[in-house]
Amino acid sequence: MDRQPSVLSRFTHLCLCLLTDEHMRETILEDMEERYAWDRENKGPFRAGLSWLSSLLVILATFTLKSIIWRFVMFKNYLRTALRNIKRQPGFSFINISGFAIGLACVIMILLWVQHEWSYDRFHAHSDNIYRLCNPKHPYHAPQTASILEENIPEIKDFARIRPGSECIVEYKEKKFIEKNIAHADAALFKIFSFKFKLGNPESALKEPFSLVISDKIAHKYFGNENPLGKQLTINNSGHYTVKGVMEDMPQNSHFRFDAIATLSNADEVFGKDWMNNWGWENFLIYLEMQENFLPAEVAEKCNRLILEHRPSDAGDPPPDYSLQNLKDIHLFSSHFENDIQPQSSMTYVLIFSAIGLLILLIACFNYVNLLTASAASRAKEIGIRKVVGAERSNLVFQFIGESYVILSAALVISLVLVKVMLPIFNSLSNKTLELSALLRMSTLFPILGIMIITGILSGSYPAFILSGIQPRKAMKASVHIRNSGFNARKICVGIQFTIVIILFCCGFLMFRQIHFLQRKEMGFDKNYTLVSEVNSFESEEKYSTLKQEMLKESVVKSVTAASRVPSDPLNNWGGIVAEGQTKKITLPFVHVHHDYFETLGITASQGRLFSKDIETDLQDAVILNTSAVKALGIQDDPIGQTVEITWPSSNRKVIGVIDDFHFESLYETMKPTVFVPDFRWCRKLLVNLYPSNVHHTMDRLYGVCSRLYEDQIFEFHFLDEKLDSLYRSDRNTFRLLGYFTGLAVLIACMGLFGMATLMMRSRIKEIGIRKVLGAHITGIIILFSKDFSRWILLANLIAWPIAYYAMYRWLQNFAYRIDITIWPFLLAGMVSLVIALLTVSGQAVKVATANPAESLRYE
Repeated sequence: MDRQPSVLSRFTHLCLCLLTDEHMRETILEDMEERYAWDRENKGPFRAGLSWLSSLLVILATFTLKSIIWRFVMFKNYLRTALRNIKRQPGFSFINISGFAIGLACVIMILLWVQHEWSYDRFHAHSDNIYRLCNPKHPYHAPQTASILEENIPEIKDFARIRPGSECIVEYKEKKFIEKNIAHADAALFKIFSFKFKLGNPESALKEPFSLVISDKIAHKYFGNENPLGKQLTINNSGHYTVKGVMEDMPQNSHFRFDAIATLSNADEVFGKDWMNNWGWENFLIYLEMQENFLPAEVAEKCNRLILEHRPSDAGDPPPDYSLQNLKDIHLFSSHFENDIQPQSSMTYVLIFSAIGLLILLIACFNYVNLLTASAASRAKEIGIRKVVGAERSNLVFQFIGESYVILSAALVISLVLVKVMLPIFNSLSNKTLELSALLRMSTLFPILGIMIITGILSGSYPAFILSGIQPRKAMKASVHIRNSGFNARKICVGIQFTIVIILFCCGFLMFRQIHFLQRKEMGFDKNYTLVSEVNSFESEEKYSTLKQEMLKESVVKSVTAASRVPSDPLNNWGGIVAEGQTKKITLPFVHVHHDYFETLGITASQGRLFSKDIETDLQDAVILNTSAVKALGIQDDPIGQTVEITWPSSNRKVIGVIDDFHFESLYETMKPTVFVPDFRWCRKLLVNLYPSNVHHTMDRLYGVCSRLYEDQIFEFHFLDEKLDSLYRSDRNTFRLLGYFTGLAVLIACMGLFGMATLMMRSRIKEIGIRKVLGAHITGIIILFSKDFSRWILLANLIAWPIAYYAMYRWLQNFAYRIDITIWPFLLAGMVSLVIALLTVSGQAVKVATANPAESLRYE
């Protein structure tokens, strides 16, 4: 035969391979070749080729249609069989469906949370080219840094500085409120970032002096339905700011969120020209819009060189060590900073909770595998009949994998209901506003679809290959027994399930101990019954003294003081200090206080004395250091009376006292060397220490005193211990989430173990009856059936402990002060998991062991 039919034959053979078996394929090819030979001889090669192709198209269409119809028929058959099995075994079906539903619900909620965490700042149009300038310990800089860099580095396209504000009083006509989220920024902010405006021009909104952009929330709060453009808001009784724009409320997935942003175009007037040129005033975040394809490491090196050239040599700062952090990395990769614009998340938690969700789903998969393989005998005749009537092993494999998808589909529907119910609780603990509507996004649907496909294959493949391998002869005689390796595989699955549970138990116990340690650790000062309020301005020391005297008239008020910082605040006011006889100036945190600050906090001097109002020279000549500051200065041998030169305020002072280190910040941070200076000018915090008696009634009276003396200000008191406690709210919520997920994992594992125990007892009822007839005691029977599971759970402990130890060791490194990891949490986790497993298995063992032996021996 010539080349043409040979080519057509090969092409036809390839097409038929997809739709027919070998015997039919050869028959069709022989018939087509005979027809081609006749057509070629009588009609010519061209028409013969056309006839071949037309015949091929008809054959392909026919077989394709038959294949589709046949597959649809088989799908209906598989679906009917799956539904019949669900109905026939409601208990095991409930375990499988509920296990998958809980697992999928956990995965879906965690997926929504992970996607939200990953979405931070990605909505900005130029997010790939926006970078934040960072120091090793914080992202704050002196105000003049940005302009120097922009002028000398061509890779910088534009820049915007942000100075986050503290509490301030905002007024409009008769309305007056304390606002906590007002910042100052350069006009380029809205050019670099893609925040949406409802009113005004983003590019020019902050160009004019005393211009202001407010959020939609603030616009409704102060102006209602009026058009706010052109109206003025008074901030801190000192500046009248004109509203030039209204932006939509900043989305939750932005690493900074402000309610209003004032211009920096008149910063010299607002903050003072001296401060705007002060290299020690590191209070500004700097965002750089970079050119395409620049090298961050090279630009960072240029920044270091430029700042070293322009910064005064006596500024007291260490050599600059800048880095550029991409905007999209800020939220998940900034947990190492001692101070940031707001608490950020961590990639560690994203990985932890992603793993937890997948592990819980894996436990549900193991349940399905165990129960389906353990119940092989109940499906034996069905498998045998299918094989007798011509079903191939591949058909059975597809059937069992299809059944797993039926179970999964039912579980998915239930899981969506669970997500709707549980999402508000999850939002409360994670401090998010996740919505169920996010499931309609393709970025969410595709991962869920992928998880469903992988889960169906993982859970259905092993049982499918095990059950499809049953021999028809044995199946029809009901003599099916899964070989020993299958039984061991089921035990291994149980072991893996409890390995996961034990890991979660260990982590939960250690997290509880660490959080309890944080809440109970001695801080080094009296935090109880101490009220704190931020003050816009005390106006004068005389007026503050009047306020203090009025408060002390209250019988429950023990003491009153003022300071620039109180415990729980970040130590981010840095200044230079050098000891007498030394040339190297070091940079340390400064806290400016009133003379009775330490007495109010219950802090005593370990050396020397504290500040005194009776010694007037303390105001100009005295300074107090903590122990770490003394060591940092190298004057620990004899610090009292030493002269030090400080830059804030610029003066020479004598060390009059040394106090022991105390935990000023959270226990995430080490106790920093700190300088305490008696300078009332910088005090913006009011502290009131109370006797423990009728505290809330006293607070009302204190509000009255404050509002009487400071009519134009609003005071908001909070308890110092509550503020300190709030520093660990995120970890407490993480612990609660871990507790919930651990509980769900235990529930799924126990349901699976219960089903396994039930099937195992059924398969050994005759054995139990014979043992009882021969005199076996109920206790011995229970021990007999419990020891196999106990052995695997003990092995699970040995696997889980090192994994849990490593995970918690890494987590504890986030804390400067942490518990020691001892053996007891691991032993407790092992004991709890073993008891839970034994109770689950023993319940079924007792039921079977107490049955009438006569009934057991008649069991088929």
